[in-house]
Amino acid sequence: MTQLLEDVLTEDELKAIDDVLSGDSPRFDLLVDLSGLDPRNDFKFSDLRRLNLCGADLRGFDFTGSDLRQCVRNGNTLIDDTTVFDDALVEWIDVETLPIVMKMQEVEAASGPEPRQKLLTELVAEFGKTSHVVSYMVSAASKAQTLDEFLDFALFLPEKVTTNQSATLRSAGLKLLKKKLSQSRSRTGRGATAIFAIENIVAKLQQAPDSMAERIYGHLADVVNSKQPATIGNRLVSVEARDVEHAFSRIGQ
Repeated sequence: MTQLLEDVLTEDELKAIDDVLSGDSPRFDLLVDLSGLDPRNDFKFSDLRRLNLCGADLRGFDFTGSDLRQCVRNGNTLIDDTTVFDDALVEWIDVETLPIVMKMQEVEAASGPEPRQKLLTELVAEFGKTSHVVSYMVSAASKAQTLDEFLDFALFLPEKVTTNQSATLRSAGLKLLKKKLSQSRSRTGRGATAIFAIENIVAKLQQAPDSMAERIYGHLADVVNSKQPATIGNRLVSVEARDVEHAFSRIGQ
């Protein structure tokens, strides 16, 4: 115990901490009982993220206004109508899904496109494109800060997703695309500079077969070829910014 804690905490609080640290039970409710904390009052408006609540008896606990996101539970975690979650942020992780959640957290922490794509490859290889995995990737793509990050997820998303997921991706993709094109134009003040951004986007869209990215590329090809014969082999030519925007506006179709 550091001197700072000893100066700030009361003797009862220090004893409660020591009791918890010296206890040999991993069960949350037993540790709470050992510490002398009150389940009805001491867990309101608290940051309780990532707690291991497997096997815990949470009956009678009041978590009003608390953050319980990414807390782990299992079939032995006991919750009933005496467990209060008013205004709480609750996002359970079932212990059976913990490995996949840990992989998703690695993806979120990736420092760039190469490690992100590597981890997404591992995620899909290990767990497949299940509804749980697809829902995660849709959510992550919708929260992307750049178009490149958005496209990293589009490379691994299936061609078809639900109507609601399509709407979410369409809105996020268009927003990030317009942002990227605007940034490209603003560098020199000329619209022609957006050509370089478009070339990079088109190149990335071609990378993964049977993916949403390829589907967007197909929409782009339809738009360009409707104007004029504009393909050389598999490469599109004479692509304009509005063509790319139109392709993104058809996500989910």
